[in-house]
Amino acid sequence: MIDTHLHVWDTGAVRIPWLADAGLPARAPIPDGQDRRYVLVEADAPDPAEEAAWLISLAEQDRRVHGVVASVALELPQAERALASLAEVPQVVGVRRLLQDRELFGSTALVEGLKRLADWGLPFDACVRDRELPRLLALLERVPELTVVLDHMGKPNPRDGVAREAWQRNLARLAELDRVHCKLSGLPAECRDADELERHAADIVDVALETFGAERCLLGSDSPISQDPKDWCKRVLARVPAEKRQAVAEGNALNIYHRRDAG
Repeated sequence: MIDTHLHVWDTGAVRIPWLADAGLPARAPIPDGQDRRYVLVEADAPDPAEEAAWLISLAEQDRRVHGVVASVALELPQAERALASLAEVPQVVGVRRLLQDRELFGSTALVEGLKRLADWGLPFDACVRDRELPRLLALLERVPELTVVLDHMGKPNPRDGVAREAWQRNLARLAELDRVHCKLSGLPAECRDADELERHAADIVDVALETFGAERCLLGSDSPISQDPKDWCKRVLARVPAEKRQAVAEGNALNIYHRRDAG
């Protein structure tokens, strides 16, 4: 199994100011005692290069790490230099520029950055809120050659029925872009408590699976930002038909987050 969305940090090594405001611990290591590999995803540090270097060092030291999704401010002029540097690192398997709550969707400079990312052959992790899915769709239609992973199923609202219906419609529109994939992750963080998660998890995961198909879905815990009293990855796999579980658990991740030193 490859958990394609694990956050790790150590604020003694890399400054990430928002963690304290969110009530999260100063240190989040790779979990022990689980038989799985991980894709480490950036956590929006103010200095993306510093955070990327630290995550890459973990990947070099720990065989459980399949790869790193690093942060790059793709809309800035220095993005080309950052991408050229990261593309030389076998452990870097993707790039994320956090889009949620940021006025970047209409940026021509971001479109150019995404095109450069596609030229380097690295996938893009797209993290947005459900209400931003139409703007994400319009953005991605301008870069059809880019491989994209939608983080956290587009962050559906489990409580608002109208918003859920809009999310399902917008998810279907995104799925029409055949280079967009869906990460089955992040729902615990959108739920108020374990009871709400228990009530809605199966339905929401089923919608995402049906919309994208198991061949375009990946597994991600979003730990420790998302916390499931159960094992989220196992919860998700229980919704996948038995003959397709290996693809969702590992195969799709190997195809999308491809390490260049793996052949």
